[in-house]
Amino acid sequence: MRISHAVMGPTVLWWLRATVTGTGQVPSSGGALLAANHRSFLDHFAMGAASPRPMRFFGKASLAEGLSGRYNVAMGMIPVERGSADLSALDVAVTLLRAGALIGIFPEGTRSTDGRLYRFRSGMARMAAAADVPIVPVGMTGMAEVWPRGQARPSMQRPHRGVVGVHFGEAVHLPDDSPRSRRQATAAVHEQVASLCGQPLADGFAEIPDS
Repeated sequence: MRISHAVMGPTVLWWLRATVTGTGQVPSSGGALLAANHRSFLDHFAMGAASPRPMRFFGKASLAEGLSGRYNVAMGMIPVERGSADLSALDVAVTLLRAGALIGIFPEGTRSTDGRLYRFRSGMARMAAAADVPIVPVGMTGMAEVWPRGQARPSMQRPHRGVVGVHFGEAVHLPDDSPRSRRQATAAVHEQVASLCGQPLADGFAEIPDS
């Protein structure tokens, strides 16, 4: 995972001609969550490449199957069953965070189908509170133009400079593990991500497929 980050990360950013800002907001050590909007399968590659540290990430359990699945897990993927409260995956994430891992998450729960930013789910703040780690908001821009949802592969044409961006915001710290603190943190992260990515807001939660 560390070798891939060091070698492939700069290559991914070069090919995307990505604009990256705010990397100093990511703690240089210790556990933390990177919480981003989600419109493209490219998102976790670009966020991991832009992160100043190697990043683990959640992925649907089917992506852990077969040879490619073993590769995904080796690259830091934490398998999770979508459409259900997969407490075992959350427990694994909390353990990793307490051990100092950096984990990227998409609190909408799935890729946006219409370009709007949906409400964030509670698992993000629960993990941060349980592990006592900060949440760094991340705004992703232009990814859906390179790899739209529903397209089997990304476009082979390099995007123009300035189309793709990964923008890190100010870290949000939870003062305690109370429901009020978790709600406030979720709202604060959502507000920053909305500002960083510029997507219009949806009123409710995104519908998560069963598989």
